[in-house]
Amino acid sequence: MRVATVSDLHTDFAENREAVVKLAVAIHEGQADVVIVAGDVSHKDERIDRALRAFAEVAETVAYIPGNHDLWYDVPLAASRSDLDTWHRYRVELKTVCEGAGAHYLPAAPLIVGATAIVGSCGWYDYSLMAPAFRAQIDDRALAQKTLDGLMWSDARFIAFRDEQGHLMPDPAVARQMEAEFAAQLAEVESNAEVGEVVAVTHHQPFYDVVARTGKLPWEYFCAFMGSTGLGEAIRGCGKVRTAVYGHTHVVGRYELHGLTAYGTPLGYPRERRGLPEEQLTVTRIGWIEVS
Repeated sequence: MRVATVSDLHTDFAENREAVVKLAVAIHEGQADVVIVAGDVSHKDERIDRALRAFAEVAETVAYIPGNHDLWYDVPLAASRSDLDTWHRYRVELKTVCEGAGAHYLPAAPLIVGATAIVGSCGWYDYSLMAPAFRAQIDDRALAQKTLDGLMWSDARFIAFRDEQGHLMPDPAVARQMEAEFAAQLAEVESNAEVGEVVAVTHHQPFYDVVARTGKLPWEYFCAFMGSTGLGEAIRGCGKVRTAVYGHTHVVGRYELHGLTAYGTPLGYPRERRGLPEEQLTVTRIGWIEVS
């Protein structure tokens, strides 16, 4: 079975919508059986729907996890709206969009095809992927506000995860909940005798070693929002995982870690691809996995 993976399509850009067509054509030519979309398609439901349908035209099965951009509420300040809860968007609204497009919604349940299980989570961040030297310089309040020297991580405006009492949840608490649900799915397929191999998919990054570093602020500050080491611990706890696919970063990377391959092939923003030869687009922005 051939699995193709894409992420960070950001189809709010016209150039990226054109690129998605090229990716879909290449996936068709590569004869993929399954396409995994690892988040950050758009904050607009209709664009998520169109992207998933485009991949459904070229492969028998499409699996999707949301990214943080997909979770955004398109309002001035989501946290000020007590009627908005990002958990509802994650568990209900985006599941409805995904299934309406004929795709499998990974946060709801693993996808099992033959002897292979695909398990996925958006994940979240708890600041654990920030380099210790910089973490020591920045207090928790500055991280919670997601702002440094006038630069803001945009989730601060558009995300509002709430607990059962309706209170806003701090990022580490959101990360723990995402990790727990992910770990439960991984344990489910680990115990399934019919599953021989697992592909783990997260939008946020699961390992410290895969985070791109510059050694300078503000880049290193924003590494705090790349993901959590807890996601990686959940992945390593499942002995059947051979491949871990991540999104979120717009830096293409591939690593051999902990006995598995971890990689990301993000499309990213158009400006980040300036100078990339046209023929390299589909080579570098699609990941391929061969499984039994």
